[in-house]
Amino acid sequence: MLFDLTGLQKEVNKKLNLSAEETLKIAQSLYEKKFITYPRTGSKYIPEDMWTEIPNLIRALQDRDTCKQAVAKVKWGRFNKRIVNDLRVTDHHGLLTTDTIPSALNAKENAVYDMIAFRLLEAISGACTKEATHITLQALHYDFTTKGCKVLEPGWRSIKGNFTDDDAEPIEDLPDIKEGDVLKIKQAAVLEKKTKPPVLYTEAGLLSAMETAGKDIKNEEERKALQNIGIGTPATRAAIIETLFTRNYIQREKKSLIPTEKGLQVYELVKDRKIADVAMTAEWELALQKIETSEMNAIAFQKEMEAYTKSITGELLQTSIAKDNSPELVCPKCKNQKLLIRDKIVKCPDEACNWVQFRIVCGVQIGIVDIESLVDNGKTSLIKGMKSKAGKTFDAYIVLNDKAESSFEFEKRKKK
Repeated sequence: MLFDLTGLQKEVNKKLNLSAEETLKIAQSLYEKKFITYPRTGSKYIPEDMWTEIPNLIRALQDRDTCKQAVAKVKWGRFNKRIVNDLRVTDHHGLLTTDTIPSALNAKENAVYDMIAFRLLEAISGACTKEATHITLQALHYDFTTKGCKVLEPGWRSIKGNFTDDDAEPIEDLPDIKEGDVLKIKQAAVLEKKTKPPVLYTEAGLLSAMETAGKDIKNEEERKALQNIGIGTPATRAAIIETLFTRNYIQREKKSLIPTEKGLQVYELVKDRKIADVAMTAEWELALQKIETSEMNAIAFQKEMEAYTKSITGELLQTSIAKDNSPELVCPKCKNQKLLIRDKIVKCPDEACNWVQFRIVCGVQIGIVDIESLVDNGKTSLIKGMKSKAGKTFDAYIVLNDKAESSFEFEKRKKK
C-alpha cells in the first residue's frame, strides 16, 4: 500500500535509523518544496478521481536517475487499482510524489523521497506470486518438516528486486521429490536452545504498537472503537515520542529505546491509575459516536468528562512519590556544601563555589553510584558507549583533578 505518515516513519527508522520527528521534518520540507503531497496523512489510499493522475506521476519519475530503472519495470496498461478506495480516504489521501522532480536535495531528503517514489511504483504493480512447498518426512515414528519457496511471478517485488521481508520465509527452492521417496539420513543432532525474551522497542516498533494500542482490551465494542485509532494520530505520534525523550523518561541505546530511572518511577506511579487506562480512550470514542447519532446527550458527556478530570487529578494528588534515595555528598571544590543531585546535573548550592557536573556526558547518563565514586574518590568506573562529536563510540573514566575539574581518562591498552 501507499505510505501514510506512520508507515513512512517506521520504514525510515528501520532503513535509515532516523527518528519519527526527523522523518516528519524531512517530509514537511519535501511537501513545502512541492515534491510530495501532504505528509500528515493517516490514509494509505487515494480517491477514484485521482487515479487518472497516476500515469503522469510515474512518467515524471523517468526523469530521476535513481528511479529510471524501476520505472522501466512498470507494466503500462496493467496498473493495480488496489490503492483506490473513496471510503478509506480520510482528510488526506496516501503519500504520493508530484510531477515536480527534485534536483538539489541533501542526502537524507533524497533517501526519503526515493522511498516514497519506490512505494508508489510498487503499489501500482501486480501481485507477487510464489509457490510455497511444505514437506513432512518420517524417520521411525518422528515427523520432520521443511519448507521451500519459489517466486513464479515477481510482480511488485521486481521494482526493488527484494523477494523477502525481514520476517518472511526465505526464498529456497527445494529439490524435486515426490510422495513415497526414501531419503538417506546423512547426519542427526540434538540442539539445546533457550527461548529469547521479547526484543526492546525500536522507534519503528513503538510506532506500530501505538497504532494498534487497545487490541488486548476485553470489551469487544471498546476494542473495535480503538481498532483504527490507537494512541495519538499520525501527525502527533512523533511529538509524543519526542516528549518522552525531552522529559528524560526514555533514552536511545543504539536502535533500542529504554526507560530511564525517572521514566520507570513515573510508570510505577501511574500504571494502575485511571489516567493510564487505554480503555478510557475507547469509551470516549464510543460516546462521541453515540453523540453523532443522537443516542447520547453532549452535555451529559461533558459532565462525565468533568467528573473524570476531578477523579484523576484527585488520584494523582494523593500519590506519594518515593523519597529521594540520593546519597549526601560534600562538594569536592569548596568542601563545605552538600551537593544537589538532579536528573541532569549535580551542583553545589553555593553560588560563590558554583561547582557543577553534568550527568549526561556524550549521550550517556552517569548513574548515582558513579557520581558518588567521582566525588569521593575522584574517578568513576569505566563509562561505556559514549559518543564523540564525530559520532565515534568510546569508553572512558571520568576523573577530577586538584581543582575539581572533570576530564576523561582512557584505558591503557594491553600490550600484545
